[in-house]
Amino acid sequence: MNTQNRFLVAAGILGLVVGSGGGAYMVYSTPPTTPPPAPAPLPRAARVQEVTTDASASVHTYTGIVRARYETDLAFRVGAKIVSRHVEVGQRVAAGTLLFRLDATDYRLAVKAAEADLTAAEAEVAQSVAEHNRQLQTYQSGVGSTNDLDRARAAKDVAAGRRDRAKENLGIARNRLAYCELTADADGVLTALPAEAGQVVAEGQVVARLARDGEREAVVSLPENQAIGARTARATVALWSAPGESYQATLRELSPAADPVTRTYQARFTIRDPGAKVTLGMTATVHLSPVGATAGYSLPLSALHRAGDRPGVWIVERSTGRLTLVPVDVREYRHETVILSGGVKPGQLVVTAGVQKLDPGVTVRAWKEMP
Repeated sequence: MNTQNRFLVAAGILGLVVGSGGGAYMVYSTPPTTPPPAPAPLPRAARVQEVTTDASASVHTYTGIVRARYETDLAFRVGAKIVSRHVEVGQRVAAGTLLFRLDATDYRLAVKAAEADLTAAEAEVAQSVAEHNRQLQTYQSGVGSTNDLDRARAAKDVAAGRRDRAKENLGIARNRLAYCELTADADGVLTALPAEAGQVVAEGQVVARLARDGEREAVVSLPENQAIGARTARATVALWSAPGESYQATLRELSPAADPVTRTYQARFTIRDPGAKVTLGMTATVHLSPVGATAGYSLPLSALHRAGDRPGVWIVERSTGRLTLVPVDVREYRHETVILSGGVKPGQLVVTAGVQKLDPGVTVRAWKEMP
């Protein structure tokens, strides 16, 4: 084969190789198809609450107990052994009702001794008076002396003094005998009887507590930051046993010193026109409305989220479910709620649970409890 033919054969082989390579490139260089976009994340379920103006948000509530204005601790004015008890706890008594009786044996003997002393003193007075009269007659007749008359007069005065003292002692002995019976000094209800028959009590030891009829009061404990405002606040009292009813009340007494343990101030509110439903020992709720207080917004404490220097709440946009962290003004922290004075508006939706796990890029939907 000549040189020209060899060149033509080589050129043909090269053309086949190039052609096959080009075809392969066309097959394997086709760009891949674009994957479909990822679906948008579903909104999270969140517990929300609509902001509403709450006129009662400025009202402070305290729980206490109904008590009588006058509660008297009753005690014997003498000491002895109790021989009988005639009443029970919770019993209503009238003035003069017998409550307890003491063993009066010693006091009866004291009365008899005082009577004997009085009899002797009266006899001594009679004798001294007779002696004085004789000395006076003798002196007037010119036979007796002045000294004898003076001694007779002094003896008569001493005897009269002893007689008067014996009368007083007899009166004291009779009074102490009468003190062996303890009676109620007013109409009321017995709230405590810390003594029993057979017990030996000392003079002045409390054996009964009497709650007198008349005014009824609600006794509560106020924190330090509310004690001063209670003097001007409008007070109403509600009873747990009578829901739906309330009574007007007036602050009568506010303790000047705080309790050393609880650091609260005891306040006593007089209930106006209590009626028969208000009885001693009932649970009373006192509502205090400060004068001139404006309405606020009450939300659960779990709605607050602190991301900086100020607390805030997550506001939910109704149409899109997007979140916005809004700073708020806190008026008061309570046991389970917080009272806001600004930062939110009525009608807004606020997230009330799980606020620490939210961020502005999250969308939420209102979570509804199953019926």
